[in-house]
Amino acid sequence: MKSIQSKTFLALAFSLLFVLQSISQTLDNSLLWRISGNGLKQDSYLFGTIHIICEEQFWMEPKIEKALESAQVLALEIDMTDPNLMAEMQQLSINPGFKNIKGEFTDEQAAALSGFLTQHYGAGLDQLGILKPFVLSSMVMIKMLPCEQQSSYETFFTEKAKSQGKKVIGLETAAFQIGMFDQIPQKIQIEDLAEMVTEKDALAELNQLVETYLSQDLDKMYQIITDNEMFQQYGDLLLKQRNENWIPKIEELVKNQSAFIAVGAGHLPSDSGVIQLLRKAGFKVEAVK
Repeated sequence: MKSIQSKTFLALAFSLLFVLQSISQTLDNSLLWRISGNGLKQDSYLFGTIHIICEEQFWMEPKIEKALESAQVLALEIDMTDPNLMAEMQQLSINPGFKNIKGEFTDEQAAALSGFLTQHYGAGLDQLGILKPFVLSSMVMIKMLPCEQQSSYETFFTEKAKSQGKKVIGLETAAFQIGMFDQIPQKIQIEDLAEMVTEKDALAELNQLVETYLSQDLDKMYQIITDNEMFQQYGDLLLKQRNENWIPKIEELVKNQSAFIAVGAGHLPSDSGVIQLLRKAGFKVEAVK
């Protein structure tokens, strides 16, 4: 059986999440899209990110930097400049009552996961088991990358925006994102967290996701992400509803100013993706070649 959680949290690198509806038309291979029309006085831009990637695989084209430079505001899923962000995320990442979830794994699973965490973080489940499963999954995923140094598009864009004196905003809060995972049964998260360190194909799945991202093939990205059991049950919660929530915020954002909007690439494709939802709202959304 394919890993549910490993695929889920590897897909998290695209957006924290997934796509639910069928694609009605193929999309151009592009991560950068121009938003125009519908009465806009100036163009805005939509970019699909991968939240973490090996430093040597990080790429940045001049057209992307030019689009960011032309914008007056940077919009991310979460405002990375919020001074309270780190403290808030740390507080929300701990199990209620500091419960340690080590006892929820089989002895074999606990040994494998604890060994992995100790090897890479210097502490095992005895210490880190108080963290929520999705946090541990993210920690595992980072260390599965075949590199010592990682890069982040969100960090890159934030630093550029700050240096250019641009305002940075978030489309949602860290509390909202973490709250989504609290709605997924912990048992499911725990079982599949274990699979991330016990199944041999987990690294291959991660590499496939990264390669697909770098190829900018949104249709293939859709196929990979939706090949996921958890997606079938929680796709609405984790992505579709969020996309719909973002559209009125984006509409208001781009009304009187140019914005550079960077969200996980998994949010872009499908009939319920941001590209199609913006088109349905009356905007012209086209790939920037």
